[in-house]
Amino acid sequence: MKLFFYIIYPLFFFAMGSGIYVAFRDAEGLVESNYYESSKGYFQSKAAEKQLAVEVSKPDSLKRGYNIIRLKATSHGKPLETGDLSLFIGNLSTTRFDSTMTMRQLAPGIYQATPTIPFKGVWFARIDLKQQQQLVTSKKWFFNVK
Repeated sequence: MKLFFYIIYPLFFFAMGSGIYVAFRDAEGLVESNYYESSKGYFQSKAAEKQLAVEVSKPDSLKRGYNIIRLKATSHGKPLETGDLSLFIGNLSTTRFDSTMTMRQLAPGIYQATPTIPFKGVWFARIDLKQQQQLVTSKKWFFNVK
């Protein structure tokens, strides 16, 4: 029985040390360093969004390859005519294929962008609306691309 513990203890400490090393080496930075400052900006942008009654429609879907994304943006039920919309597309497993692009205004309240999705997986889409260089709203969606 003593021999069993002599073997188990070193294996236990080796496993614990390896786990701590891997966790430290591959830290993903999930903790926000300036949480309170970031949340202040978030609540200010949500207040501006509520005041302007801004709504941005969800993209229909994303598919592998070339995509045409058209969105409808309204303020108080009327087409949004002023503002810069940007589209961020990223894969959850890697940041290598992340891209941000400015959406073109086709008509009042109708915006379009053409991202490319190189492979299947879970993709994240975020639309940011800025007016006069100030973030008004940010909408986020996840898509399972097959």
